[in-house]
Amino acid sequence: MVELRVSRITADFAVLALCAIPLLIFHKWVEPYKRGFYCDDESIRYPYRPSTVSRQMLIVIGLVVPAILIILTETFRVLIWERKCKNEFQHYRCKRYVIPRLVVRLYVFFGYFLIGVIFNQLMVDIAKYTIGRHRPHFIAVCKPKHMEIQHIAIGGSSSNRTLAIRRGFETCPINSHEYITDFECTGTDKYLIHESMLSFYSGHSAFSFYAAWYTALYLQARLYRPLFSRLLLPVIQFALFGGAAFVAYTRVSNYKHHWSDVLVGSLFGSAIGIVVALFVAEVFSRREIPSCDVHYCKREFGLASELERVAPLSDVETGMSNVVRSDGSGSGTQFITSHNITLTGMMASNINEVRNNQMGQLPRQTSRNQRL
Repeated sequence: MVELRVSRITADFAVLALCAIPLLIFHKWVEPYKRGFYCDDESIRYPYRPSTVSRQMLIVIGLVVPAILIILTETFRVLIWERKCKNEFQHYRCKRYVIPRLVVRLYVFFGYFLIGVIFNQLMVDIAKYTIGRHRPHFIAVCKPKHMEIQHIAIGGSSSNRTLAIRRGFETCPINSHEYITDFECTGTDKYLIHESMLSFYSGHSAFSFYAAWYTALYLQARLYRPLFSRLLLPVIQFALFGGAAFVAYTRVSNYKHHWSDVLVGSLFGSAIGIVVALFVAEVFSRREIPSCDVHYCKREFGLASELERVAPLSDVETGMSNVVRSDGSGSGTQFITSHNITLTGMMASNINEVRNNQMGQLPRQTSRNQRL
């Protein structure tokens, strides 16, 4: 019986909340780095379009789908695969209450998933707010007013004193290759202006691929034998990565990110998902394969099990057959099966001839004895 301490559970939730505080600070009080731009930069002159997959939709899908898969997997294991092996698993108790192992497993695997979500988003926000790359629709949303500085001489043409006058332009001239750093956004939507400076790297892509990698590796570890069909698990894993790729592609087609933002976001999300699943959650170290599961047989493809090694099996392509000892292990010597069958047939015929000759001699010996 494993005793679950309330203090440790409380500490887990406290750490989770503390890690989420920087996310709140970033989104409420931190302003992105104000980066300059070129007026003739066509990569930031795309029109504004609404998102195919909104942030709210992504959060709901990215949290609900892994949660459903984790719940279904653990419930199926407890009710179907482990019902005959209950004595091999740990029992849990918190004070005087017995905690089902299903609840403990959900707490562990989904808890690690959530801490990975926070780590992933922290990496995204640090990059976004420190780099401040403009989105492809930056000009359309910001409508920047370029502040040009004109220097006018004071006290005659021979004077070295000048007066700086700021002259504004309502629109950014397309044919100007000047790098502009002193500008003001004249757009009316302050939220969109704020978001237009947070292009690198794509948070949608990072979160999608993080959820896909963590969930796929979790399923690979926990579903240690085929579930109804050997193709079911690969299909689910492909659907996870296909959904993540769809989200990433829409960020480019909706002019929300440059292709490089999406690529880097996908790589970062994948890396964090793999690290959290393998080294933080340690899903493959927590497979919990019971010894009483007779349906689980771990062997390499094409190799016979111990029970199948009792009789020699010929190779389909070469016709070669292994000689098998009485203990079931192969001697390593190979014979051509067709020749072996021929030799066996010849030996059998010779034995039959000897028997017939012996049977034919028995009556003659009996009659000779009777005459004597």
